[in-house]
Amino acid sequence: MREIRKTDQYALVAFLINQAAQAGQELGKKALQRKVHLIQELGDVDAGYQFTLRTYGPYSASLAGDLDVIEISDGAKVSYNASNNRYEIGVGEFTTQIVQKGEEFISTNRPAIKRVLDAFGDRSTKGLGLVSMIAHLRRHSLEEEFEDNERLAKHVMLLKPKYEEATVDQAIGEVRDFVTTQANSG
Repeated sequence: MREIRKTDQYALVAFLINQAAQAGQELGKKALQRKVHLIQELGDVDAGYQFTLRTYGPYSASLAGDLDVIEISDGAKVSYNASNNRYEIGVGEFTTQIVQKGEEFISTNRPAIKRVLDAFGDRSTKGLGLVSMIAHLRRHSLEEEFEDNERLAKHVMLLKPKYEEATVDQAIGEVRDFVTTQANSG
C-alpha cells in the first residue's frame, strides 16, 4: 500500500475545488469536508484524513489545516460571505499546479472519486451532511445497526433532529444502494 503524501492530500482538495468551479457549484468549508469524507468512506479512497464526529457532522482538523496551506499557496481563494454566513472556496492561481503534483494519486483514484461525486456531489451542504453522517455511522457503528433501517434512522435523527424521518429513510436507502452497487461492481 502506497504511503499518502501531503502533495496527494493537497491534490485531492485542489481537484475538488477545480471540479466544483467547472461544474458551477458553490463550495464551502463544510461541503469540502463532507465531500472528502464521502470519498474516503464510500469511495474507499485512502486520502489519509482522520474524521471525528462533531455537531455538524464528520470533521477533519488536518483537512481544515490543509485548506489553509493551499490558500496561503494561492491554490484556493477562501472568502467569508456574511450575507449567507458561510465560507466560499474558489480556484486560486496555482490550483491546477497543485492537482498536477498529486496527479498519480488523482489518476489512480479518479474512478472512485467520480462515482462518489456523480452520486452525491451536487447536493447542498445540508444534503451532503446527512449522507456523510450516515456514511460515518455505517463505518463506525455495529454492523447490525447499519443493517436495521429503523434503528439506524433513529440514531441519525438523534444526531440530526432537524431532518424528517422520510428524508432520513431516503438518504439511508441511497447510501445503502451506493454501497451495494460498489460491492457488486468490484
